Amino acid sequence: MQKAMVFIDFENFNIAITDYYNKDFTERAPRLDYNLVPSELINELPNHSELVKTFLFAPKPDDFLMQDEKRKKCYDWINGLKNQKYFTVIEGEHSARPTHGYTYDTMNIDDPRSYYVVEKGTDINLSAHLITKAFHNSFDTAVIVSGDSDYIPVLDILNTMGKTTISVGVKGQNLFKLRRHSDDIVVLDRTFFDKCLRK
Repeated sequence: MQKAMVFIDFENFNIAITDYYNKDFTERAPRLDYNLVPSELINELPNHSELVKTFLFAPKPDDFLMQDEKRKKCYDWINGLKNQKYFTVIEGEHSARPTHGYTYDTMNIDDPRSYYVVEKGTDINLSAHLITKAFHNSFDTAVIVSGDSDYIPVLDILNTMGKTTISVGVKGQNLFKLRRHSDDIVVLDRTFFDKCLRK
């Protein structure tokens, strides 16, 4: 039985799910139970794998963005995931920057025209953990939950090391570029998400 680790790019995954439900069902995306998502993912794999550990990569809002109640609630929920067994949260950051005509002093959390958000850390954190754990032989199979083609160089490194790579996306995401650099592609849809709903 192969050892499998799941690496989730939370923001990419969350945006893809939101887009999928908005477009295909014109409804809000459901709240998922992240105790269930990794284990159900492993069940989707064609080979017999044992889930060893899950890593979730998510940005922490800066002090300005923490004033946004929705962002704060999401971050508080992500913080709670740190208590799950065999589950590690790796934080990047979300930073607000003033748009043209505004300064840091005049940015207003209630006026989204006054600022934009920059994400830092997720790509490099996820890539570093994938490669480091591969070199330490911590897994046989890497399950990478992201439709981001920026991970292609990392997939190529893992493949040259003899690791099995599974790229996971959500229905509607363009995974064409990842197909040539992954051993397999798994596309998730409502049938999968219905098995992972928070109760």
